[in-house]
Amino acid sequence: MLIWFIAGLVLLGVELLTFGLISIWFALGAFLTMPFYNLALEHQFYIFVGTSLLSLILVRKMALKYFKTNSKELNRITEKEVTIEDITLKGNQTFYTVYLDGKIWEAISSDDFKIGENAIVQKIVGNKLFLIKKL
Repeated sequence: MLIWFIAGLVLLGVELLTFGLISIWFALGAFLTMPFYNLALEHQFYIFVGTSLLSLILVRKMALKYFKTNSKELNRITEKEVTIEDITLKGNQTFYTVYLDGKIWEAISSDDFKIGENAIVQKIVGNKLFLIKKL
């Protein structure tokens, strides 16, 4: 029982460090296998694999539904007007700092902007805003 508990904690720790839904189902599988500590190790392993796969299917389905809802939430910021607060050059890429909904965002654009100039958020690319010139 202690082995499955430690394995579950380790896998949960890995999940907390990665934020990618990588090991959460294995952590759940380890915790759900704990009550079966009196069975043979081979049977415990099968229970671990089965519960991990089951939680993978269930958690993934719920997570996809949740993230699709969140993507609609993020899409509400498109077409918003922002003001360029700062400009940073990293290699040959220009990054703009803007404030939107009380948050600091890093933005990119194929257009050139100056500090204080207004721009329109066209879309979200990864974790950055993609800006276009205000018409």
